[in-house]
Amino acid sequence: MNNKHLITLSEAQEMTHAFQNSSQFQNLTKACMIDKNAYQQVIDQPGCVGLRTYFALNSSQMLTIVVVGVDENGNDLTSGIILNKSDDCPTFCANNSLLM
Repeated sequence: MNNKHLITLSEAQEMTHAFQNSSQFQNLTKACMIDKNAYQQVIDQPGCVGLRTYFALNSSQMLTIVVVGVDENGNDLTSGIILNKSDDCPTFCANNSLLM
């Protein structure tokens, strides 16, 4: 199966490091983690063919993400399950990640 979304580790490192080292994004959230089961609940909704991730600000005005299912027409399934409440880095960061 061909996956147009796959990238190499090197490409991922280049992009994440560019964000983390950019002066305009200093002191912002570096990553967000949401449990697999939460994503699966969005994916399993009737009509869901994909996921869309929105960048957002939480109540502390820190960068976070909002995740919503997408239907075959490219429309957000906003009447379904919407995710946030992520574990954000800094605070909950990966140990020794090559992407940091």
